[in-house]
Amino acid sequence: MVLGLVTALVLTGVVATTVVLTVRTSGRAVPLATPSATASSARPAPAPGTQAPVSTSPTPTPAPVTPAPGTTAPTAAPADPLPTASDLPTTPPGPDRSLRTNTLYKVDLGSVSVACDLEVRRPKPPLPDKKLQGYLTDVVGCLTKVFSAPLAARGFTLVEPKVKTYHKRVESPCGDFGQYGSPAYYCSTTRTIYWPDTVDDGREAYTFARLGYVGLVAHEFGHHLQATTGMLYGYSGEYKEASDKQGLVLSRRLELQAQCFEGVFLHVVRKDLDVSAKDRAELKSWHSYTGDEDPPDDRKPDHGTSKAQFGWLERGLDSGDFSDCNTWTASTKSVT
Repeated sequence: MVLGLVTALVLTGVVATTVVLTVRTSGRAVPLATPSATASSARPAPAPGTQAPVSTSPTPTPAPVTPAPGTTAPTAAPADPLPTASDLPTTPPGPDRSLRTNTLYKVDLGSVSVACDLEVRRPKPPLPDKKLQGYLTDVVGCLTKVFSAPLAARGFTLVEPKVKTYHKRVESPCGDFGQYGSPAYYCSTTRTIYWPDTVDDGREAYTFARLGYVGLVAHEFGHHLQATTGMLYGYSGEYKEASDKQGLVLSRRLELQAQCFEGVFLHVVRKDLDVSAKDRAELKSWHSYTGDEDPPDDRKPDHGTSKAQFGWLERGLDSGDFSDCNTWTASTKSVT
């Protein structure tokens, strides 16, 4: 789940300005801090009722100079040719950071296999609380290893997010989180995944799967990829202008894309983590409990149905191609 974000908006040749964006499920207030226009130097205007002074003295005309007999009048040195457009220095265009045509969709890892030497820890029995943060950080390290170079090749700089496990409650710029509500949170303001340390005690569905810890971290890391590539900023811009109904559709597109990014990761490490048909079945069983339809009338339809959640995860898992994760151009039916 992604709660809020702070994104740096960089305008070429101007300044880097922090744009503070707060996403809420109701009341879409998005305060912006933008640079003021820079005043240019201007000539002071004359006082009212007066006229600007005008020089009335004629400009003297210089007398012609006649060259001495036997000499040649000097000629002006030839002017340097003006530079053409091809001579001027150019700045290579940066990556496309929009929702629908983002440069990330050009990253295809279908033929890539990465080994992280990551031990898969099944959440049953749960890890001791004192070891949980260290293990989740190892998973994040594997995700960063998988995606850093491919994103750098496309102009994105991937910074490894932090993991913060907590007991009872924790305060963050994106809100205060407790032990109930969601098994994990991503806050782009701090680039941190927040993880309540009691949710792996069996009450959350991810604990049913061998890849439960890995999959849930990968989903939250998917939101980090959205922040890194600018898509969270684009989402927030559209969300604040949307109706309640449209906002829910946008939220589902965001969450289901993170599901697909999770699948891309599992595709790349499928050999290293020995992802099997049984793992797929467990992932499907896990998400049969996390859809917007379960339990009925108790959830807002903001994450997608169980079918959509596993379907988008499977798209990424099958192909390893980010172009298959473009939920922003997908039909509304496919993100229900």
